[in-house]
Amino acid sequence: MKKTMMIALLASALPFAVLADDLTDAAAAPPTCKKPLLPSSVRKADDTGEFNEKFTAYQDCIKAYVDAQNKYANLHVAAANKAVEDANAYVAEINAKGVQK
Repeated sequence: MKKTMMIALLASALPFAVLADDLTDAAAAPPTCKKPLLPSSVRKADDTGEFNEKFTAYQDCIKAYVDAQNKYANLHVAAANKAVEDANAYVAEINAKGVQK
């Protein structure tokens, strides 16, 4: 009986597995942050200051990208956990009513 339920759950998950195959790299596009060009040599203090400003902007951009990706990841994990909770509640309801599977 549990084997039948497991097969049913796996079969119902098949559309989501197919959907996952449809996801492209665009779903998690790489960051568009611009790396500052490394100076061949630092000739004056202005060169260092300009590079440091651009490097700080690059770091801020990467941090923002990572924060956004982590936010999306957490939302997806929460949605997956909710789906599992709902499925488990449904199976418990079926078992409580003694429905043949």
